[in-house]
Parts: sequence; structure tokens; C-alpha cells
Amino acid sequence: MTIFIEDAGVETLVRQIALAEGVSVDEVLRESLMARAARRGLAVGKRLPLRERLATLAREVDAIPVRTPADVRSDDEILGYGEHGVW
Repeated sequence: MTIFIEDAGVETLVRQIALAEGVSVDEVLRESLMARAARRGLAVGKRLPLRERLATLAREVDAIPVRTPADVRSDDEILGYGEHGVW
């Protein structure tokens, strides 16, 4: 079965996500639709294998931006130790 996406913006977005994640366009659409169906409590026919679910989770975690700590001082500076290990 073929699905025709009339909105060029949607098609571009799906292709960009697929390229960024290193998966097929079908996989991006499948994961998106399955997640949406699950949120609505709809029965999803076949559950993805654990390996694929974990890979999806790993990609989501990898996509989280790395944050630098608010305080860039060393542990000793924060605790107040001097160069000889005393306050």
C-alpha cells in the first residue's frame, strides 16, 4: 500500500528525521504513529522487538542537548580546601 503525502513540508521533515536517525522513512512514520496510537490507548498490532525499542530510546537520549554544569569550579574549590587540603 502506498501513502501519498501532499504536504511537502511534512515529507521534508520525515526525510530529515530519517536521515538524522539513520533509519528509513517507513520506520520514522511507524514509530510516530505507534507512539501516537499508544498515547490514545489504541491497540497496536505488533509490538516492536526489545532491541528496536531500546535503540529508539537510545536515540532519544542521545538527542538531549548536553548541559554544562552551572558551577565550573573544581570539587576542592567548592568545598573550600586550600592547596594543602585544609580550609
